[in-house]
Amino acid sequence: MALNLFGSKPQEACEVHGHHSGSGNRMLIAMILVSLSLVVWHVWGTGTGGHLTTSEAAPISFPVLLGSELWDLFFSDHGVMAELRDVLPYFLVGILIAGYLRTYKIAVKLQASLRKYGVLSVFLASFVGIITPLCACGTVTTAISLLVAGIPLAPVMALMVTSPLLSPSTYLLTLNDLGPEWTAIRTISAFSMGIFAGLVTHFLSKRAGFRKGEIFIEGALVRGDFHDEDYPDERLRCNCRRKFGNRIAVRTGNKFLIFLAKSVEMLWVVGKYVLVGVVIGAVVERYMPKEWVFRFFGQKDPLSIVWVTLASVPMFLHQISASSIVYHIKGSLGGTLDAGAALAFMIGGPVTAVPTMVLFWTFFRKRVFSLYMAVCLSGTLLIAYGFQLLVFMPGVDVGNPLLKGVATLSGGQAAAILKHDPNVRMVMDPAGKGIVATYTNQLDGRGPIVFDGAHGRFVAATADRYDNRAYIGNIADWLAENSLSAGSTKILVYSVGNGAGEASALLGEKVLAELGTRGFTVKVVGRHEVPRITEGMLTEWGQVWLFFGDDGAAGLNDAEMNLIADYHAKGGAALIVAAAPQAGGASPRGANLLVSRYGVTFSGVVDNGPEVRVSTASTVLNRTAEWLGSVLKLVKKA
Repeated sequence: MALNLFGSKPQEACEVHGHHSGSGNRMLIAMILVSLSLVVWHVWGTGTGGHLTTSEAAPISFPVLLGSELWDLFFSDHGVMAELRDVLPYFLVGILIAGYLRTYKIAVKLQASLRKYGVLSVFLASFVGIITPLCACGTVTTAISLLVAGIPLAPVMALMVTSPLLSPSTYLLTLNDLGPEWTAIRTISAFSMGIFAGLVTHFLSKRAGFRKGEIFIEGALVRGDFHDEDYPDERLRCNCRRKFGNRIAVRTGNKFLIFLAKSVEMLWVVGKYVLVGVVIGAVVERYMPKEWVFRFFGQKDPLSIVWVTLASVPMFLHQISASSIVYHIKGSLGGTLDAGAALAFMIGGPVTAVPTMVLFWTFFRKRVFSLYMAVCLSGTLLIAYGFQLLVFMPGVDVGNPLLKGVATLSGGQAAAILKHDPNVRMVMDPAGKGIVATYTNQLDGRGPIVFDGAHGRFVAATADRYDNRAYIGNIADWLAENSLSAGSTKILVYSVGNGAGEASALLGEKVLAELGTRGFTVKVVGRHEVPRITEGMLTEWGQVWLFFGDDGAAGLNDAEMNLIADYHAKGGAALIVAAAPQAGGASPRGANLLVSRYGVTFSGVVDNGPEVRVSTASTVLNRTAEWLGSVLKLVKKA
């Protein structure tokens, strides 16, 4: 009985529909091979790898160097396997949600309502699209079955545009890769794309060439992938039982077994795109020439959105792979990511996947194909530029937790931050010069660090102006969340300057009260009261906030810096703030002796005026991001 229940996959080919998934899989393999060839090209051209170098005394042969480099790429603490372990919880939860939706036919039940509501069905179809766990190819075949069943073209076009952009797994993996705000932005963008495509199609649906019966190529409906017992039109439904979940469904009425089967079936369907995204992302971050990446995603060129949208058309970019690749692109940039270009990449790539276009070209008349391409490209440009103008701020890392609920910060002169390590992420560089950055390296057991070049926004007189107080509270929250040491809610604020009263001038009563309401215990001391940092001091506190003065020669001695380094290596969290040097003055040497250990340098001065704009995001977007952030915490705990 058990053998019959889990019967082997039928060997005969489907006589009704044929196959198209094989070509998609071959394209995925080709993409991985092209990515790995970049590693070979890098090692061959430079004679070195990302982690291993040669020397004249002991040259290393090319095969050994390449093998070592590939091993490091996949199996190091920062390699592909480590990242796959990180995304595994989100991946598993996503496929379980997808299995539930397919088992209880939720999307199919909603699809049956599309013909009832006229133009409002466009909005319903857009919603169905963002919860449907279908790939781009599956979306086209589903759309064809709906059209044959009598559903109008407008809601079907909305469904075809939104389904390749989001799915349950994509929600959770975007949360893991880019955070809750990007997930909210991606959801709003996908829903808006569907509405735009559906309304444009609705406007054209009464014109010649777009009426019912005029959209398909005569005799073209002979291929596809309708191997699901729930497809609305039985004329396109196939019983060849090629899909594992369908073979289980026809043998048992046990919903739990069907749920497990359909979830297991999604392991490879979704998992292969996770693998491709992680591999390509890791290769891009390590080996792609930085000037290439910077040209499209870091230059803040107004036309970058156009170039990325056009370049994404021939790419076979799956929705799940997109967020992972963007995450790695962020790590490879010396500054902040151009959010508009990144959004265009995450929309334009999946919605114009090559297999989708091939199927579209095969089934539909060319005017319908042209309409699909037009709404995909123009919709991508409209939404990306809309967010660029209304939400995104130049030089700001969108969705960074340090900037949660922050609209403006005080400006003034700041020490400019340069990054030299991929573990460092730039949070703000509004004038092309960094003023806030972070360091994380939990795989090596190290604690998180925040670098800020604007000493002035932490001084009591200005700490409560603009949204400085919320920003300072976010720093404490982020350091506590990412700290690996006990007592992460206990903060030692230490002023490295020698002047009496310097410590008392930091933060101020309202900021200290804010930190207290967030559950933090804070002690503020200075060099004048406590002449040196000791191991006992660091053991007592889970976070150390160090404020360096404008004296270029002042700083910690070697013993203190070694204590801080040891404290950080054990998971302790830190905030390091350097005052901007006076005009024409030297860089803050005292601070640089410490931060250079983490791939950061304070060099030069930047003045952003009295106020720095951080976000124009609406309250709805912020609240949506907060809700998604709570989902993120639940998945992490699970």
